[in-house]
Amino acid sequence: MIEELETLCEMQKLDTQLIEYERKRAEAPRRLAEIERDLQNAKDKVAKGKEIIEELEKERRRKEQELDSEKERIKKSQSKLREIKTNKEYQAALKETETAQAANDKTEEEIILLLERIEELRKDYDSSLAYAKKRDKEVEAEKKELEKEMVSVGSVVTKLKKERDALLSRVSGEAKARYKVLIEKRSGLAVVNVKNGVCLGCYMNIPPQLFLEVMKNTRLITCPSCNRIFCYQEEP
Repeated sequence: MIEELETLCEMQKLDTQLIEYERKRAEAPRRLAEIERDLQNAKDKVAKGKEIIEELEKERRRKEQELDSEKERIKKSQSKLREIKTNKEYQAALKETETAQAANDKTEEEIILLLERIEELRKDYDSSLAYAKKRDKEVEAEKKELEKEMVSVGSVVTKLKKERDALLSRVSGEAKARYKVLIEKRSGLAVVNVKNGVCLGCYMNIPPQLFLEVMKNTRLITCPSCNRIFCYQEEP
């Protein structure tokens, strides 16, 4: 294999690694936003649960106060029954008392239902609060790990770029220009292998005679379909 072609093959290997590391680095903000969003959702659930419980507690207290007032009013009405002179008035007052008592019974049932619902929500709230606290610690650890990973990725990227630049300096200006254009226009894949007469960049067949020439690796040959540079390597 001629030196320039071998150098281009090595450059492609480095660029393939660089693209993968750059992808990881570009993904970091998305990963960070995702874990922070998960934590915020957990906190929002806790806040919403607390808000609902407070509203139900407020409603419970209102109903209990209302019930206490009605019970006191019924007591006063019952004490006045003994002072009523006519049967008609007595029956009317008794009916009013019975109606008020029925309403109180209903309010008591509503209070019991509220207490049951509040207890149920408190269990869910306690569970959500525990998860939010646990997730808060996990997110901090994940963020530190991600930051550490990005520092490591940055170091590798710097090292790979230096190696690639060193290789670039060893190829001719024309080959360098062609390689850079292909890297940009062909999704980071400028140099490809050929297998059974098929370009592994665009997967198009190449003429048999051209394939024989490619296998020699004695000059720079490009794919007739995608213009990528061929670097023939036998698969192990």
